[in-house]
Formats: sequence, structure tokens, C-alpha cells
Amino acid sequence: MKKTRGSRQALTGSKQISFLPEPDFTPKLPSKNTLAFRALDLMLKGKKISHPDFEVKTSSWRLAAHIHVLKELGWPVQTIEVIHYVAKKPKNRHIRRYYLTHDVIRKFLKVGGVK
Repeated sequence: MKKTRGSRQALTGSKQISFLPEPDFTPKLPSKNTLAFRALDLMLKGKKISHPDFEVKTSSWRLAAHIHVLKELGWPVQTIEVIHYVAKKPKNRHIRRYYLTHDVIRKFLKVGGVK
């Protein structure tokens, strides 16, 4: 049988190494007076944020850069692609929404939250 990318267990979501202990949840917090911290704060409140939402709240055009910083600090930020309607052509644009899963938020609160 020829192995293809889709047939490999590790790439299809198999829990092949589930016998290993789960790594500790130890993401680092960004500095409090940064836009990365504000993005994290919104996601820790259970919000899914997109560039237009973040721009309205912070006047920042760089949400993706702040998400990148959070990922570098160890935050498992999830992404979904949604359609955003605008007045200009093309009217339908694909943008990303960023969020943290409820499990991540729960773990964060369990270890003490923001201090």
C-alpha cells in the first residue's frame, strides 16, 4: 500500500502517542499595556475576534501580528475563516476569526488567571 499524506496516522488526527503525559499549560502573558494583551483579554472572555472587531476596539490594523506574538508565547489560538461583507467589490471577503477554546480558558483560570 502506498502511503499518502491523508493515510498517515499522525496527520489524520490519530491519538497514536496518547500514552505520553499531556504537557503542562504554561503560556506566557504579553506585557499588560500591549495590543497582544488586549487581544488575549478579549479571547479569554470567550470572544471570537476578527480584524474589523479588533480595529473598532483598538484602532489597530495589525491583529494578525498580535496573534502571532501570542502563539510565540505559547497560546494555542484557534482560527476559523468566515465571510465578511463590505461595500466595495468584491463584496464577500474571507477573513479569520481568532479564539481560545473553552478548555484553554478553563485551564488558564485554574492556574490562577491574570495577576
